[in-house]
Amino acid sequence: MVFRRSKLVCDPSRIGVHDSQSEWPSYDYVIVGGGTAGCVLASRLTEQPGVNVLLVEAGESNQDALNSRMPLAFIKLFHTQYDWDYETTPQVGLNNRRVHWPKGRLLGGSSSINCCVHHHCAPEGTDFDNWVRLGIIGWGYQDLSPYFLKAENYTPASDDTDVDTSLRGTSGPWQTRRCKALPICQAIMHSCEALGIPSSKDFNTNKGTMGVGKFTSFVDRRGERSSTATAYLTSDVLSRTNLTVLIRTSVERIIFDKQEETPRAIGVQLSTSRDASSYVVRASKEVILCAGSVATPQLLSVSGIGPEEELARLGIRSVRSLDAVGKNLSDHMCTGALHFRCKPGFSLDYLSNPLSAAIAAAKWMAAGVGPFADAPMPGAAFFRSDDPNLPFGPPSAGCPVEDLTTGPGAPDCELVWFPAMIRPNEQVELPRGTQGITLSVVALQMKSVGSIALESASIWDKPVIHANYLQHESDVNLLLRMIHLQRAVARTPPLRDLLELSDDVTDKGDMFWPGDAHSSTLTDDALRDWIRANALGVWHPVSTARMGVSEADSVVGVDLRVHGVMGLRVCDASVFPTQVSGHPSATVVAMAEKLADMIKGEQQL
Repeated sequence: MVFRRSKLVCDPSRIGVHDSQSEWPSYDYVIVGGGTAGCVLASRLTEQPGVNVLLVEAGESNQDALNSRMPLAFIKLFHTQYDWDYETTPQVGLNNRRVHWPKGRLLGGSSSINCCVHHHCAPEGTDFDNWVRLGIIGWGYQDLSPYFLKAENYTPASDDTDVDTSLRGTSGPWQTRRCKALPICQAIMHSCEALGIPSSKDFNTNKGTMGVGKFTSFVDRRGERSSTATAYLTSDVLSRTNLTVLIRTSVERIIFDKQEETPRAIGVQLSTSRDASSYVVRASKEVILCAGSVATPQLLSVSGIGPEEELARLGIRSVRSLDAVGKNLSDHMCTGALHFRCKPGFSLDYLSNPLSAAIAAAKWMAAGVGPFADAPMPGAAFFRSDDPNLPFGPPSAGCPVEDLTTGPGAPDCELVWFPAMIRPNEQVELPRGTQGITLSVVALQMKSVGSIALESASIWDKPVIHANYLQHESDVNLLLRMIHLQRAVARTPPLRDLLELSDDVTDKGDMFWPGDAHSSTLTDDALRDWIRANALGVWHPVSTARMGVSEADSVVGVDLRVHGVMGLRVCDASVFPTQVSGHPSATVVAMAEKLADMIKGEQQL
């Protein structure tokens, strides 16, 4: 299906693909994946009229995805045609549970189905400057900061006096603002402050991300999600004659010219399904992979770039042996959901009533207001697990935690909250009529790393995700300490005064254990067992085609070109050299903005 000049055409051959190589239609750049980064690159590269771009997206258009437009409805996109619906292998560290990995399968990618968090992560001296210390020159905070601002169009609310707008981008395409915080969310923040986590007026400045405060969200003035599809692929952009957007079409493999000593990517093979006809298009300048941390290493491998043993096992002819393809997978992980009952009128659980939900949806449709216009994750608290002033439970010599932070000013934990009770899994039914909140702590730097491997030599078979969660005891111990912190937050005013707390739950299978657990049941072993039964990944996988200076342990160089291959770059979260201490969407957009400028600069040479 071709998405061009705002029209959809259900026929891939309409872009003019032919069997003869001499007749292949040619584009300067073929961008594989219309997700978080792909939309940015397609928009920025076609700002130059003489540059011709094909953007290929396997999924749908974002225009008809109502639940994508409505920020609070993001979870309704899971397990639908808009979700790649990945699943990990059985995880030994999680009692052999398989973990669902939602990834956006539509224009905008995961920026179209996530929690809308716009976060710069930990700035100077930490996350990005740590990349520079690893030899990744040109990707420090000072290098990326202009691109965070270039992308952003921040709109302050009338009561939003904390944010210094001179430190925010105000002319970019990506709409951001701070959503309204419900009284119970404000109470959570005040209780964190009372425990010793300082207030943060704005997470997205060079002052760093430590502290508790409200998130900036990519939600526009109309109360709708501002994904990279809505921000960068506007009707004006789609009307450009030098941009073709092909949707519902997958790239089956990258095509290489291997006549020279160094192979060159010269095009891609396309199809709409496993059994449909295949077509080819030429990339006269470059193929740019923006398929994400799962699909990018998969596509590299089926095309012949990957670990030699894996390619040989599946009979794939090697183009370039790179052992790091699919390796170094790092994800964030949360303790699991801790539930606390609250007094009536303070949570959003009333939306479980169909009539109440219909009224709220009508308000959003009519005026872009109400709970459906607000981001699902309104705020957070970032802190360090070695902070001696925070209540991490009784000291235990048997629960050591390794310091994996990227610098003294970087957090390794993030407390998040939802003003409603989130079902821990599909088998659990929430108590009817009960209102409450959900707390969880995210471990931002995990010692356990995993990998992406091929199931077969076909792109149509989902890859094997070895997430390798909780294979190091340090990771388990960190999450164990965080359960004590969450209980302490709930028991600290003013939040305590809005909750209906209990300390008498002894049944470890009760959904209010360990939040309302009797203290006698809170043994280290019991908490470890609960964590292994309830902990989840946070869907922030990175580094599976990571950037580096050596072919031995990385896939792309600092120019994002694949090592030892001409005409092929990667730009998505898979190239992160290491995990970041926060939410990755804004970083992916900044990297895409920077790459677009790099390519434009090369064109002028």
